[in-house]
Amino acid sequence: MISTMFREGIKMLYGVVEILRKIIFPFLVAMAIFIASFPILGQQISEESTVVSLDFAIAETLFEVLDSPVAMGGVDNFRSWTGGGSVSANLIDIGNLPYPNKELVSTLNVTAILIPLQFAYLEGSLSRIAPVKEFSPYSESSMTSWEKMLEFTKNIGIYVEREHEANLFISDAEEYFRDIRGAYSFVSSPLLIIQFIDESHVRVYGENSLPGTVIDQLGLHNAWNGSSNRWGVSTISISELFNYEAHLIIVDTSHLTGREAIQRGVMTSNIWSQLPSVQNDNFTLLNANFWVFGALPSALRFAESLVEALEKPTTP
Repeated sequence: MISTMFREGIKMLYGVVEILRKIIFPFLVAMAIFIASFPILGQQISEESTVVSLDFAIAETLFEVLDSPVAMGGVDNFRSWTGGGSVSANLIDIGNLPYPNKELVSTLNVTAILIPLQFAYLEGSLSRIAPVKEFSPYSESSMTSWEKMLEFTKNIGIYVEREHEANLFISDAEEYFRDIRGAYSFVSSPLLIIQFIDESHVRVYGENSLPGTVIDQLGLHNAWNGSSNRWGVSTISISELFNYEAHLIIVDTSHLTGREAIQRGVMTSNIWSQLPSVQNDNFTLLNANFWVFGALPSALRFAESLVEALEKPTTP
């Protein structure tokens, strides 16, 4: 009798397994297909090779040399600064800098993660996803700032196997500056490139900054002879501008959140109106459609913006 009950139990168990196989298994397969095709956090899983960038200078260079997706952090900030016109159509947003969405990154077919020198501490955790490489056009190399920018572009092209595209981009940039160099010799005053930080301070761009590098390539002169950091910038009080007889080039950041009020406040202040450059109407607002700590793409946009501003000076 026990044997008969055992056999009946086995039959019942087999029947249950068959039901699960015929009903549940197809359901699970369908769910798996559905989940696999569903966008994760608003991003479609990429089957293409993707290069991840945690730096705007790196990312904008990749936009120029790659036709495959680039994943970047801080997309909203980059778009705000540049107006969005320089953003690749193949861009994938991976969240904020310096804390990218690693879960999202791990779903992509990542071939490399490129980081700036200041994010070197992330290399350990990111290398579990893909090979990590550091790049910066603002290294402490003995090369000139222009040479660093070109070398940076070339090295990225080599690393992502787009050396030919990188060399073409460099060649076009060199030709642009070669053709335009000296065309603005009518600007007799040296240029002092500034950006309002608050109502009492400005950021000044030195010769090793992106703006400083560009005005040198244009054959113009930088009025700032003070110290600057690795990115070529220094912060000074607005009152220190009295010490310079220069054409003020003001990086117009009024399109950024919270910056319009600061800029308007400074440029309507008493101290501003007393600056010699302002009294002589020797200042120009410059459309900030570039990343101030960028690479060759931003250098070209800065040059174009500066040339346009010098041809058509604007005052508030």
